[in-house]
Amino acid sequence: MRKRRTLAVGLAILAAAAGVVAGPAPAQALAVTGLGSTIALNNCSGSLVRWPQSVDADRAMLLTNGHCYENGFINAGVVLQNRASTRSGTLLSDSGAALGTVRADKLIYGTMTGTDVALYELTDTFAQIKSKYSNTTALTVAATRPADGTAMTIPSSYWKQVWTCSINGFVPTLREDQWSWKDSIRYDTGCQTTHGTSGSPIIRTSDRAIIGINNTGNDDGASCTLNNPCEVDANGNVTVHQGQSYGEQTYLFTTCLNASRAIDLTVAGCKLTGASAPGNTVTVANPGAQTATVGTAKSLQITATDSASGQTLTYSATGLPAGLSINAGTGLISGTPTTAQSTSSTVTARDATGATGSATFSWTVGGGGGGTCSGQKLANPGFESGATSWTGTTGAIGQWSSQGEAAHGGTYSAWLLGYGTTHTEAISQAVTIPAGCTATLTFWVHIDSAETTTTTAYDKLTVTAGSTTLVTLSNLNKATGYVQKSYSLSAFAGQTVTLKFSGTEDSSLQTSFVIDDTAVN
Repeated sequence: MRKRRTLAVGLAILAAAAGVVAGPAPAQALAVTGLGSTIALNNCSGSLVRWPQSVDADRAMLLTNGHCYENGFINAGVVLQNRASTRSGTLLSDSGAALGTVRADKLIYGTMTGTDVALYELTDTFAQIKSKYSNTTALTVAATRPADGTAMTIPSSYWKQVWTCSINGFVPTLREDQWSWKDSIRYDTGCQTTHGTSGSPIIRTSDRAIIGINNTGNDDGASCTLNNPCEVDANGNVTVHQGQSYGEQTYLFTTCLNASRAIDLTVAGCKLTGASAPGNTVTVANPGAQTATVGTAKSLQITATDSASGQTLTYSATGLPAGLSINAGTGLISGTPTTAQSTSSTVTARDATGATGSATFSWTVGGGGGGTCSGQKLANPGFESGATSWTGTTGAIGQWSSQGEAAHGGTYSAWLLGYGTTHTEAISQAVTIPAGCTATLTFWVHIDSAETTTTTAYDKLTVTAGSTTLVTLSNLNKATGYVQKSYSLSAFAGQTVTLKFSGTEDSSLQTSFVIDDTAVN
């Protein structure tokens, strides 16, 4: 997802009034132009929109992504409607100048299932905004599905940059972690959007109508994980294109408007998620959290039902532990786990009409009581496989050298905090210490801070094993480079324990904790 992860430490201030510190603007964007009617949010981009049949006396609307919702990501299968909101943003001119603040008092519709959108109702009408802000008029949402090859622009109010490209086909299902989106727009290489562009409108060049909303892109080449969406065709085949960016279509809104120009999911032909439209319903029974052991065979039968009789279901799964697979015909997950890890799996059942249902559940795979004492016990200890085997804050693990935070070894590391505002972030992994063994946790950490105190720990990194605190580091431990830390885990022999790095930052002056090259030996 292209929601911005705000970074700090010696980087340019983009929004001083909001205290947001961010990395340098992406080099692939064009010069600033065409930003009119976009709205800069604190974490994403957005736009001022209207329907083809809207009138000036109607309340104006703000459109952005569902994953930009102010209360966090919206869980799969959830649709939010008519929720009170205090969302605000800065309305921009064509050149990117701030015209003023617009405020919402209601979330009209929001979801991350089937599509990824959040539509807000503003406190001002279209006429009032036009009067207040230099005759600014809203962008019109097109009422028809766009065509392949359509020329378009993507203006980001967050970065104050515009990308130019064309539609390069449509994806039947785009899957990222627990979420799936239908009929997504694939861009050609001119629009390799970046974090912070989430919610930017996709504007058709020929008439400046909105045909979509920028959503996500594959960062690391991983498959179907956060920030690494995968394409799933009509037969369930999965493909991955590192660097590819995607958007979601917006004409769906216009299929759900009633006579009062309001979103109504009961309107005949409504295509938005949550619409009461006819069709088969596939329901997958969630088996709940699962445990397994490295080297020990595991089987799990997935069951699903269809609202229509006589339907044959086929099954697919993403995120299964290494060594396990699913039988497409029976839904049986089986195999022998090969790697200790914590992961999340999504199982999908599809019937002959294309109707699908999914269930997402967690796995904890322990290392087994018969393991040897020697050797690395952590999976992906240097983060070189991205977030694989680690859970916690989305976007904490990455390649940060271009942001001034080089890895200790390789190119990946885990960067916690560094915002200069109140934040909490964490990463964790379960690890098994074989019975009768001694074990030691080691890791390298670089701490830099804008705090000047030599006596008060304002920002902290706490390392725990289960409920036991191994160490608490803070801004008082800041240093110019990496420092290795070492702590005994021998007390946990014969157990599977969760190692966790948890960071807390207060309301001012950033402190960054960059962790790399962890080990349990």
